[in-house]
Amino acid sequence: METLLKINNLNLEFEINDKFYRAIKDLSFELKKGTIHAVIGESGSGKTMSVMSIIKLLPKNAKITSGEILFEGKNLLELKEKEMNKIRGRKIALIPQDPMTSLDPLYNIESQMIEAIITHKKCTKKEALDIAVKHLKAVNVYEPEKKIKTYPFELSGGLKQRVIIATALALDPDIIIADEPTTALDVTVQAQILEILKKIKEEGKSIILISHDLGVVNSYADYISIMYSGRIVESAPADILFKNPKHPYTKALIEALPYNKNKRLKNIKGSPSPITEIISGCEFHTRCDFKEAICESKIFKLCQQEDLSNVACRLYDC
Repeated sequence: METLLKINNLNLEFEINDKFYRAIKDLSFELKKGTIHAVIGESGSGKTMSVMSIIKLLPKNAKITSGEILFEGKNLLELKEKEMNKIRGRKIALIPQDPMTSLDPLYNIESQMIEAIITHKKCTKKEALDIAVKHLKAVNVYEPEKKIKTYPFELSGGLKQRVIIATALALDPDIIIADEPTTALDVTVQAQILEILKKIKEEGKSIILISHDLGVVNSYADYISIMYSGRIVESAPADILFKNPKHPYTKALIEALPYNKNKRLKNIKGSPSPITEIISGCEFHTRCDFKEAICESKIFKLCQQEDLSNVACRLYDC
């Protein structure tokens, strides 16, 4: 299967009170064409910063110190802003985290969608309107010709998210980054949004799906990468990861899912360390039931296993 995007050994730092702290640590990642690759982790694990690095939309106090992001034979980190503007939206589109604040309340949906389409495509306003309505219909917006005339405050959270997805699709990107696309939506609407993303994938698009909820992506992702404290600790095809999780953190996340009503749920002891707290060795060792002395000093690299999973743990060190 063709690799569409590849990240090699990405490192990113934040400047806080005149000191630099690593937020992304030696991250390597591949997105295959026509797949959904989910990146899972608790808040603060670095998953959003990882994907925002791809389109180079980072906070002012964030700095990429090393690594490469390869797309269409180019290292995106070496491109100037003018070149990146041609890629953002048109080649790599973003579905942001909060649909409630992602649309401008002063302009109706038509104005916002048409502006995005005309910016990236050579077409008339009439053609842009036709494209917008077509894609609103594609994401199951009822009566799109009417809904496109409305303002964001007139729409529910689920409809706002559909508008955002339709806007991204209207630009016909190769990659869609969906950053927590079901945040603040009720369970029924969450499932509808994920079904839309699944349909988009089946039509040939490639999606990076960011989530903190392993259960949410269970039925939708083809590949899953688990992040903890800025590192990917396990990466595998979704079916393999759920059948045979290897890293203690992955196991703990799955054991915390309410799948089996007859099985008592387990919580993960402790909490993730803040970025300003430097932990030597494996960052998860302070919460791990399987730690040994070596875990407090050695950082384990991802090692490929026979079932195609990759694990960074002393239990599977290569």
